Amino acid sequence: MAARNKGTVFRVTGLPAFQPDDELKAALKATINDNLAEDEQSKLKPNTAIVPSCYNAEKIALVEFHSGVPAFLSELVANPLGDWQVEMGDTDISFDQHFFGFTQLYSPTPGSPATAE
Repeated sequence: MAARNKGTVFRVTGLPAFQPDDELKAALKATINDNLAEDEQSKLKPNTAIVPSCYNAEKIALVEFHSGVPAFLSELVANPLGDWQVEMGDTDISFDQHFFGFTQLYSPTPGSPATAE
């Protein structure tokens, strides 16, 4: 079995908690596609996971690009402490790579107890 190459991961904050995950993924995908250069649209396919935020009534997304970094996010690779903001419908969202604070990396399975063993 071939090892899977890890891509560049960005965190997206500011996603509304009331919106279902599948709707958030679709809206985020559309926002990303709107900002991709024409030649990037066929080769850059983001892998997105929506997870709860550790801080407030919002969700966050982890977006991984396996085939390179889109031009609109390339400044974040050069300046890892920066962020890039964009409107997604009526919501302002922010992409970053610094992951300051707590960032949950996955959603727990519903009905499963949370344990720290």
